[in-house]
Amino acid sequence: MKRWLRLSLSGFAASLILAMAWGVWPLLLKFQEGERNLHAIKAYHLLLTTANRISAERGPSNVVMSIEPGSDAAATRRLTEFRAVTDLSLDTALGMDRQWAKPFIFQAIAQTISDAHDELVAARAEVDRIAAMPAGSRSREGVRQAVDGMIEVVDHYQAALDTGAQALALLGPIVAGSTMVAQSVSDLREFGGRIASHIIPSVSRGERLTEDEIERFYRTEGRLLEINRLLGTQRLFSADPEFQPLAQDIGQQFFGQGLGLLRRIVAEGKAGASYSIEPSQLTALYVPHLKPLEDMRNLYLSHMIGMFEERRATALSRLGLTLLGSLLCLGAAFWFLGSVRRKILLPLLTAQEAVVSLAGNRSIERMSLDSSISEMRTLFSAVSVLATKINERRRLMEDLRVQAETDRLTELANRRGFDTMTEDALRHGRAGHLGIMYFDLDHFKSVNDKLGHQAGDALLVEVANRLRSQCDARVCLARLGGDEFAALVQGLDEGEQRGLAKRIVGRLAEAFEIDGHRTHIGVSIGIAIWRDAHLDFETLCRQADMALYEAKAQGRNGFRVFHPRMEMAFRERAIEQAARMEHERGGLDAAA
Repeated sequence: MKRWLRLSLSGFAASLILAMAWGVWPLLLKFQEGERNLHAIKAYHLLLTTANRISAERGPSNVVMSIEPGSDAAATRRLTEFRAVTDLSLDTALGMDRQWAKPFIFQAIAQTISDAHDELVAARAEVDRIAAMPAGSRSREGVRQAVDGMIEVVDHYQAALDTGAQALALLGPIVAGSTMVAQSVSDLREFGGRIASHIIPSVSRGERLTEDEIERFYRTEGRLLEINRLLGTQRLFSADPEFQPLAQDIGQQFFGQGLGLLRRIVAEGKAGASYSIEPSQLTALYVPHLKPLEDMRNLYLSHMIGMFEERRATALSRLGLTLLGSLLCLGAAFWFLGSVRRKILLPLLTAQEAVVSLAGNRSIERMSLDSSISEMRTLFSAVSVLATKINERRRLMEDLRVQAETDRLTELANRRGFDTMTEDALRHGRAGHLGIMYFDLDHFKSVNDKLGHQAGDALLVEVANRLRSQCDARVCLARLGGDEFAALVQGLDEGEQRGLAKRIVGRLAEAFEIDGHRTHIGVSIGIAIWRDAHLDFETLCRQADMALYEAKAQGRNGFRVFHPRMEMAFRERAIEQAARMEHERGGLDAAA
């Protein structure tokens, strides 16, 4: 019953845990999704930052190709610093977090970055070659080739951004949308810097703009305007109080003043007139107008990462609260189950076992109740009363049984008790180490006749005491009736049983003091050893009786151990006695 109860409670507890897991699992998946998306966005942010670093390197490259070699150490140092930042960014991009996509995605991105780095090394070498030449020796085509080389590095690196964007698109519409906007904001900064690079070769030489340069300028300008228009449709840029001022600055400073400056230079280059500013002045005047684009890019990328961090934090908070609530509910449920088990089910099982034990006439221990439920206390009180009554009845029955199996005079077991003990011993005994002894007192009748029955009883009590003095716990004594005694011997082999019988014969041969009279008796002992496990109780008793008869026939005051030949001799004597009785009966009939 207790096993069934444990299984039932375990099954119920498992059901509760499964129900809790069913509720927590979707939130866990949501948190894992948020964690994965955040890693992906941070990795894409790293790719965009690297693209910006490569693009930003064009500015100081254009400057050193517009001045005499060694004329501006600050410009050279600035280019060196930009290159170091770009190299560090490329190395960081190669070590990006790779938990958010499959390995082949990162293999493609890493290959693109590696190829872009090789192209960047070659483009830098071309820039350094042009910058090392005297300004008058530089050709427009050479400067154009160096500038285009730097632009081609960015264009080739764009494949890494495209691969990352395609992988991010698989993570869901929110991630895909944020990626597209981030790419657009970065493109705005990229083409904002690229548009000036288109006209630098001719401006640095003071020559008329070529048709290709003019076409590139207007194509890039149209792309900038289109990107700005698309970003303007995003509510974030048009209504958010944090982004709206930057959007206005972009319209005023970049599209108004910055592009206005470039349009004026283009107009001068188309007309073939001399340029109103030097190339270094153009860079110094134009670059500050790119700052709102850079600020917008950085702000949006930070906003995007912050948004996904918030989504992950929200998912984690919900998961934590749900898990905490589930654990509290589970704890309350287990507490309730434990309380029901402790205060109701276990007491009921205890009461059931107590009633079953009482019905089987078995004693029970004192029952303790750990329950505040009044019905349980009433039930245990009733069971306790029942147990008390049954225990009293059992004690009474035990007393009656002891009285029925005990000799009142000697306080030894009587024949009934001896038979019960022996039959029980035969069920559990070991052959060769169990036996019974029958004792018959010699000359007891003469003492009884001479001194009276009261003296005879006193003699029997003293005989019982002397028997006890020779026996230990392995020997159970009994008085079968009159002057007949018996002993059940367990755990003693034949030699030990013979030694015990010898000691008893010697002890009982000693004089007795009965009512001031000194008297002697003897004892004859018959021993039957249980040698065969198949030997039954009646046969063992008959063997002991035959051994006793043999001991008395051999002169008394001694003992004999049963031997199979005694049974044959006993049968012969029985036949002779029967024949003699028959003969005597026949003589009486003839006389009559």
